[in-house]
Amino acid sequence: MGSAAVMAAKVAGCTTVVAVDPHDSRLEPARRIGATHTVNSGSTDVVSELKKTTGGKGVGFVVDTTAVPGLPTQALDALAIRGTIVLVGAAAAGTTVPFEIGESLLKGWTFKTVIEGSSVPQVFIPHLVELWQQGRFPFDELVSAYEFEAINEAFADSADGTTIKPVVVF
Repeated sequence: MGSAAVMAAKVAGCTTVVAVDPHDSRLEPARRIGATHTVNSGSTDVVSELKKTTGGKGVGFVVDTTAVPGLPTQALDALAIRGTIVLVGAAAAGTTVPFEIGESLLKGWTFKTVIEGSSVPQVFIPHLVELWQQGRFPFDELVSAYEFEAINEAFADSADGTTIKPVVVF
């Protein structure tokens, strides 16, 4: 779950929010903005850790902001019965995700894709601004600005965890 998803979960009233990332440098900000638990996916078995965090029940929701094909398959293993996987990251056309259909039928899980929070932008964006003004959506803590000439640095900083959300300014 990315940092923006952590903020959304807190605003929605979730009481257990787990941030997962391979970079510890991104997990600390996730804690600051509302994650109750964090998991470093580079050094920890994520599915086992999520099962442990939930007392073996599995998680009710997974929000994948990465679009890395292997992650939804892992998420399925961590889902509770009737859990939901939400894909926010923009995967390349033709990307496929395998899953085992027998267990899926027993779990009754849902797979959903989301664009702009599945919302009406004219309502959603002003609401985000309002939450930001209230201090409940501190997205500005996650953003690092880069001049266009430094676009390669922005990509590198995102990949190595130096920044959470690089924004290229023209």
